[in-house]
Amino acid sequence: MKITDILNEGMEFGACKLEVRDDGTKMFSDPTARQEEQDCWVCDGEGDEQCRACKGTGKKMEWVSDSPEMQVSNSNGYAIQRDILGVEPDYAGSIMNDQLPAIRKKLLRMVNQESQRSSMHKDPSKSQKQWTSQEGNVTTIQRGATMHDMGRSDEQVLTYAQRLLKIVEYAMKNDCHLTWA
Repeated sequence: MKITDILNEGMEFGACKLEVRDDGTKMFSDPTARQEEQDCWVCDGEGDEQCRACKGTGKKMEWVSDSPEMQVSNSNGYAIQRDILGVEPDYAGSIMNDQLPAIRKKLLRMVNQESQRSSMHKDPSKSQKQWTSQEGNVTTIQRGATMHDMGRSDEQVLTYAQRLLKIVEYAMKNDCHLTWA
């Protein structure tokens, strides 16, 4: 795991195969996932003896993959599921390989026609929860954190469509399914 993995909170879209285990349980797995030795992300490969991650070697085994993936926020992931994939948004899910040609067709239209992307555009906004409390004869107005939503521009929606198209084409070519979690 890298420090950037810790900071990424949201949803990841990718291509995976459905694996049925000996006990009958089913799970999705990345067919190209493997471990490789890389510079330690904690001590920047310096081999600090105090580093708990690499124990002073400067190297650490990390999971890597050759399949395309896309990391987005939960709200953008839900919008992608609803507006592009046409499914009820959820934290995790999959679309089976035989359904991907229709998704690919829709993505090609989105990439080539701005009008196909307009349903995902969203203006920036901010919101703040506010409430009042009464203590004796004093009423106080309290405010929560301010939440900023930066919206979705056409350029951002186009980037999502292009990246998702690469994932779908990879999945179709490699007999995988489109997954997110």
